[in-house]
Amino acid sequence: MGTSGMEPEDDEGLSLRGTIEETSVPELLRSVLGSGETGVLHFKHGDIKKSVYLHTGRVVYAKSSNPDERMGEDLLLRGKITVRQYLEASKQIRPGRRLGTILVEQEALDPEELLSAIEAHVKEILLDVFTWSSGEYELVMTEPADDVVTLNFSMENLILEGIRRTRAWSRIYRGIGGDVEAIHVPTGNTEILLKLELTPEEQEVLAHVSGRSTIEQICQVSYLSNLETCRILWAFHVLGVVQREMPGETARQAEEGIRVQHQELDLEDVAEKVNQILGRIYSFLRGRSGDDVDEFMAEALSRASARFETLFDGVDLKQYGRADYDQMLANVAHLSPEERRSLILAGLNELVTAVQLGVRERHGAQEEAVVSGIIKEGYRKLGVA
Repeated sequence: MGTSGMEPEDDEGLSLRGTIEETSVPELLRSVLGSGETGVLHFKHGDIKKSVYLHTGRVVYAKSSNPDERMGEDLLLRGKITVRQYLEASKQIRPGRRLGTILVEQEALDPEELLSAIEAHVKEILLDVFTWSSGEYELVMTEPADDVVTLNFSMENLILEGIRRTRAWSRIYRGIGGDVEAIHVPTGNTEILLKLELTPEEQEVLAHVSGRSTIEQICQVSYLSNLETCRILWAFHVLGVVQREMPGETARQAEEGIRVQHQELDLEDVAEKVNQILGRIYSFLRGRSGDDVDEFMAEALSRASARFETLFDGVDLKQYGRADYDQMLANVAHLSPEERRSLILAGLNELVTAVQLGVRERHGAQEEAVVSGIIKEGYRKLGVA
């Protein structure tokens, strides 16, 4: 995240300062929470100041200098307390005695209602900050407090909701990288996907992120407006669901590194590990669609065979999704060792891609996310991801 310096603010801890223009509130929060910080994150915009209290990467409280955003006003707005209860409790506020505690003591709220009220109050304060396109922030890192209250809400969904409220096109455009010709690819982060409460429209946008379509092309097929589609892609990027494809030269260097790593591995061993990936996908899909998985895998193989007809001649995926290595090797026996190696590796990669694409088209975004995770983990074991 962008900062303007890091220096001790006082004896209690270190501070990290910057401007919202340098980053954005969603990206800043994601970075701070992801690093597991404990402290206070202060925001300032004009005369308004807001403070977000963090404990090991979790939001535990928030407050605002805006009188209309205080806890009492929020409870009044939502009809949880009466004006008299609010006024009487306000008179008893002292250092160390908060309004919520006093309301519980007066039996205006029960403890469960208080926790729910705190969560709602914190969310509203944070969601308003998401709409800021300018201002300053300061993270003061301190020792953890003894009276930490654990709030039971998903920060991932809060960030998603905050980005949904963003209206500034300049902020959205910068968030997607400032290039509608850019290509995004799924990260396969199923842990985050399972936490997110996506709308059908957001799931549809995610389904179009294949690593082949540009942002402009995704906008063209999306049911949503271009701004809304780009905003969703930005949210997915912030949350780690998608990532931008590497620029041409960087990608070429990475591909070269993969090729060298493949050369250092035994070809049969590589093929076996790819078969393990296909086998795991086969088992997952069989649990979803039963015996129809064989037809699905045959369609994926047919798609891959359009480019590698010779390589896949006589090959099927009926053995738990596995491609017969011996048959493939016999099909390209007339080639030189280097040509055989290159063709088999390219063909297997095309087959995995065809399976993933088929899952997206037939089963949808959630199943594709699981399959992407299987593929990513398999390639990691090969040392190529």
